[in-house]
Formats: sequence, C-alpha cells, structure tokens
Amino acid sequence: MTFREEQRGDGTCAQHSHKPRLPPTPDATTAYHIVYERLDALLRGRGDVESLPVPACPGWSIRETVAHLVGVAQDVVSLNVEDKAADSWTQAQVERLAGHSLDDLLDQWGHTIDSVASTLAMAPELSARQLVFDALTHEHDIRAALSESGSRTGDLTFQVALGFVTTMGDQFIRQGRLPTLELTTPTIGTVQLGPPDSGRGQLALQLSDFEALRSFGGRRSVRQLLALPWRGDPAPVLPAFTKLLPAFTNDGVRPPSHDLFE
Repeated sequence: MTFREEQRGDGTCAQHSHKPRLPPTPDATTAYHIVYERLDALLRGRGDVESLPVPACPGWSIRETVAHLVGVAQDVVSLNVEDKAADSWTQAQVERLAGHSLDDLLDQWGHTIDSVASTLAMAPELSARQLVFDALTHEHDIRAALSESGSRTGDLTFQVALGFVTTMGDQFIRQGRLPTLELTTPTIGTVQLGPPDSGRGQLALQLSDFEALRSFGGRRSVRQLLALPWRGDPAPVLPAFTKLLPAFTNDGVRPPSHDLFE
C-alpha cells in the first residue's frame, strides 16, 4: 500500500477520500472559454450538420443546442437567470435565436465570452462552475450526435465540471440523508459525497471522468445508473439522481427515459 491508501475489509486498497473542491473562478472562466473554442473548431463552416438531431436533447438539433449555449451566455450577461435551467428559460433562448446560422451563432457566442467572464467574477461561487458543467455537457451531446468523441478526460474543463457535480452531489446526499458515496475519477481522485459518519466506505463508485460527467449530469437512464460498477447497493442513493437533481435544476436535468450510448 502507498501512504495514500488504506486496507478495506475485503482486502482491497482504497485511496483516502477528500471533500469536493471547487476550482477558483479564473479556472472556471478559462474552462468555459476552452469549451467555446473546441465547439467553434468542431462546428465552424459545417452548416450541413446543423439540422442533425441531438439524441441527448430530444427535440433539439445541433443548431438549436448551440442556440441554447449562446442564449445562456446572453442571459448570464443580462442577468436573466431567475428561471435558469427551466424548460421555459431554455426554450426562450432557442426561439429568440431561431433563424440564425450555425456560424452566426458561434460568432455571437464568441462576442459574449469576455462579458461572461466579467459577470461571473462577481457571481455566486457555484454559478461559473455550473456554466462550465452545462457547456461541457452540451459539447459532448453535440459530439455524440456527430460521432466525433473528442477529449474525454484530463483537462481543466472536467476538473471544473466535476467540481460542480461533486459539490452538488454532496449537498444532495446530506439534504436527503442518503448514504455517503465515495466517487473516484482520474481527475478529481476519491471524493466523499455526504457526511463522514453516514456509512463511509460502504458505497463506492469508480468511473472515468467522462462517465462521471454523463452519469451525474442527467445523461444516463436509471437502468444505466444501476448498471454502473458500484461497490455496495446503489438503490438508497438513487433519489439524488431522480429527485434532488431535477429539483435543483428546475427539472432541467434528470435521467432520460431511454438508454443513451456514446
């Protein structure tokens, strides 16, 4: 065993866990810019793909998904965030940007980047990280629609997005009095979600950065969530995915009714 490991009752070794960590706001704004640049490089000049459906966002095309991302940036700058993540909020973004080409949407998004960064510097701590989580989630929604996977681990975008995911997961588990969960990914290490005196070590999950983002971000069905490589019974912690996450996001993020394969 290394100095960072301990012996479990079943004879295996586990890393010492730590509390969720939110990267600083400058890291979050940099990560947001990275997602924009990747999507611009992926989609610029590809008007032929703008009508392709996005399976992770039923009813939306690639163009409409980008319109949502642009609309979010505009709403952040204008402080129109009272109903953030609600279906009515996102649909209003898509509708007001209807008729704009993919390249035009990318231009509009690029023009707001600096203003978004300035706004987030004064925003509540979670807001910038949530913005990165949403943008990175939709980047991979779009990549899945194109069958062009891109980077799925090891960069600042995952560090920020998973920092948000685990911080919220910790709050959900504490508020719902659910069993403590130890989540391990390559980028964030082993993170303890929930209080230390609530069955620590009895429920654990080790995933890739990408699978953690998709599983904890409303992109895996309940059947797929149950099929993850859990150590322990995941059933008691499922309300964090099916009830508390939707409640926090104005019902904007919840497990899909169908399996999503990427």
